Amino acid sequence: MPSSEWEIPSDLQPDPAEHEFDLDQVLRSVVAVKAMVPADAFTAQTLGTERIGSGVVIRPDGLIATIGYMVTEAEEIWLTTHDGRAIPGHALAYDFETGIGLIQALGKLNLPALPLETGALPQPGDTCVFASAGGRKHALRCTIAARQEFAGYWEYLLDDAIFTAPAHPPGAGPG
Repeated sequence: MPSSEWEIPSDLQPDPAEHEFDLDQVLRSVVAVKAMVPADAFTAQTLGTERIGSGVVIRPDGLIATIGYMVTEAEEIWLTTHDGRAIPGHALAYDFETGIGLIQALGKLNLPALPLETGALPQPGDTCVFASAGGRKHALRCTIAARQEFAGYWEYLLDDAIFTAPAHPPGAGPG
């Protein structure tokens, strides 16, 4: 479960009035993800054996999208909902081209699924919400600053990564 000790300052949190969707309903779709990786796994030295982050429910049956390194070599995954329920998950896939990982919840989440957008891609200057599990107090109002190539230190390359400003504050819980 995400720590309740940290909070995005209220003046940096998204304002529901600035969006054409129900912000709080959308934020309920974001879950905390905790993945355990064996110490002898190929990625353990670089990415650690305990990985903590967030994911978003994208199908009513409990399919969750997250950052791919969360599921790489994960043997155990736990999902925590906005209301504190812990549900086991199973790593399904990691798309190296997009950097997206998929997790299947192994129990009922009873959370709304966010539809996948098929319209225009977000562009620099667009307003967005950077959401971690935990609702509005763990969400940051930001702007897309750039779309460009990104290389991660763990031999990871995205051709068209999205960069936001401000960036999610370091140490502010799962990203």
